[in-house]
Amino acid sequence: MKRAQAVRHLAEMAETATECRQSRGAPMAWPLSSMWVTGELLETSPTVEGGTVVLLLDLPPDELPWLAVHPTGEWVSDALRLGKRPVLWCYRPAAWPAWNARHRRVLRFWSEDDGVGGEVLDALRNGRSPEIAEPDDEERRAQLREERDLARRHLRAVLDGFHDRSWRRAHHDPADHLWRAAQGLREIEDAAEG
Repeated sequence: MKRAQAVRHLAEMAETATECRQSRGAPMAWPLSSMWVTGELLETSPTVEGGTVVLLLDLPPDELPWLAVHPTGEWVSDALRLGKRPVLWCYRPAAWPAWNARHRRVLRFWSEDDGVGGEVLDALRNGRSPEIAEPDDEERRAQLREERDLARRHLRAVLDGFHDRSWRRAHHDPADHLWRAAQGLREIEDAAEG
């Protein structure tokens, strides 16, 4: 798809996030604190396969191990219509950086404080590379160690509950939860070694 079309999806998501943030009278407060773009859209090519978005959520890190499914994250992704857009997405706790085991270079295009990053979207639309957040090696290793410990605890909890009937009832598609826990730990360990 053309770069402009991909960026149009980001702009629509940012507008929706702003609208949801302003409608705080809803039964549940809007938990999205910022959105970041990564992958192909950070390059200068006029066409892209799609985009990748990182959602930072106001949730404790212990609730969001890498690749784990969380009801709040699913609710936000549904509100942003991510399943109907040509984008991949993941979510992270707002207490952690947007870069992660899979995506080292990220760029914020929306935040609860600043709203839509119009200049960022214009730069992306025109194939320019604005200031991209990227950790240094030591910062990345330290973060990955912390996430690895959480991912190990999460995988252990999933394995311990996997054959428990009440756990299975509470977790739609238990095999997917198990795969995500194992794959999340694997990606973190691979990133830490690489």
